[in-house]
Amino acid sequence: VPNSWGLSYEGLRAMYRPLEERLTMVYFDPRGMGGSDAVREDADMGMEAVRADFQALRQHLGLDAVNAIGWSNGAVNLIFLAHEAPATLSSAIFVHSGASYTAEDGQRMQEEHPALAQAFGEFMSEVGADPELSVDEKTDRLRSLWLDVYFPAASADAEAAPPLLARTFADAEFSWPHAEYTQRTYPSFDARDLLPEIGVRSLVIAGRHDLLPPSNARPLADGLPDAEFLVFESSGHFAPIEEPEAFRQAVFRFLGVADPAP
Repeated sequence: VPNSWGLSYEGLRAMYRPLEERLTMVYFDPRGMGGSDAVREDADMGMEAVRADFQALRQHLGLDAVNAIGWSNGAVNLIFLAHEAPATLSSAIFVHSGASYTAEDGQRMQEEHPALAQAFGEFMSEVGADPELSVDEKTDRLRSLWLDVYFPAASADAEAAPPLLARTFADAEFSWPHAEYTQRTYPSFDARDLLPEIGVRSLVIAGRHDLLPPSNARPLADGLPDAEFLVFESSGHFAPIEEPEAFRQAVFRFLGVADPAP
């Protein structure tokens, strides 16, 4: 499940590539990005559009049900996808997401990470105050905000993270219009009441050093009827690249394709 806030499939594939050793991975871009069609209306940039395209692609491939994985915003959207159409999912893997992000969570985040809040505020003021900035220029500045500020801060080792993040997202496309639309339409969410109705076998992965700690992800695992909860002790928001071998083995084991025990 891709991220509606404006990340092309190359970023996700760079994180998930080790899984391709034993799994057939299918990626697609959000509308208006990469190889997908252009945006015709604002709603094409939304989470609902991603879910619709997920199901259209599944049907096109002739698959009744699939194993789905989502990271961050993609994992949030996977909650709604699993609730809307559980029969189309054989299993769901939620990587670095909680069951909710409320206004109170946002306030707590600002209080605990004031430098990040300041950087984001300055970025928003900058792109909003200069009418001469093109969309491409805004996207370039957003890319810098993610890779130079937010993503390192969300990693277990902020000082060591930038080179790894730069390699991972080197070929990825970002999008200011998608990010702005997602921020405007989904500044918060609360899916906790939906969880008991999602009978899909699930794996919930959290990073010990994520900006939103494992205690934020725990309600997702606890609320789902059939979920396993796994905390990566040396990861922040990027377990697939911070602990790649442990992540690979966890997914393989969950999906039943791991090596047999000696």
